[in-house]
Amino acid sequence: MEENGVLTTEEQQQNTQLPLYPGMMVEVMNRVNNLIFVGKIEQYEAGAVVIRESSGQDVPPVLYNNEIKMRFYMGPRTMVLYGQICGSSREIWKVDRLHKAFDQEKRAFFRQRVSLDTQAVCIRQGGGGKPSPGAQKCQILDVSAGGLLLQSRGEFFLGDRLSVAAVVIVPEEKPFAFTCLVQRVTKEDWGQFFYGCQLDAQPEKEQDRLLRAIFIAQRRDIQLQKEKGLQ
Repeated sequence: MEENGVLTTEEQQQNTQLPLYPGMMVEVMNRVNNLIFVGKIEQYEAGAVVIRESSGQDVPPVLYNNEIKMRFYMGPRTMVLYGQICGSSREIWKVDRLHKAFDQEKRAFFRQRVSLDTQAVCIRQGGGGKPSPGAQKCQILDVSAGGLLLQSRGEFFLGDRLSVAAVVIVPEEKPFAFTCLVQRVTKEDWGQFFYGCQLDAQPEKEQDRLLRAIFIAQRRDIQLQKEKGLQ
């Protein structure tokens, strides 16, 4: 464990053996999982990682020694690390003192609130029930790199696999098509169901697109809140 701000010899050795490589996508967040930007690794050596904004824009200004949280994407798998800022410029952040997150923190994807009308189809039953036939109108209430929250009058069951297509998160990105697994079901008295769904693994390019779209949506929300505050 880290003691008095100093990494142990074992942790320092582990930091030089992390499976990080240039080009790897990363969500950069604060400690409470607010997304700061989506980036890519530019360099990794001597236990420090250099991250550049994925679309080539400037990175936000940051204070030296600030602790951040990073989720690195390795195909269908992810790895969550904490680290401290040890250098920065307009183009990059350099982060060292890397250490792994606790298991319960690894599941905390950044979730962007949205309100997107779409349709869901059960393509494989897994819960033993009989879901509503055909395409069901639904609304996506939030989206992350790992899942969706759906609201619908159509009934699905735990373990059902759904196809959710033609999802426009932001106009800059072409529509997304997801397949996902129903992992949580809540029914309200007024006849609506809420479904917590885990996204199936996506090709790296689609994962990159999704992260960019989520970041653009969040950036617009932040700008809107700033404008409201000035009114």
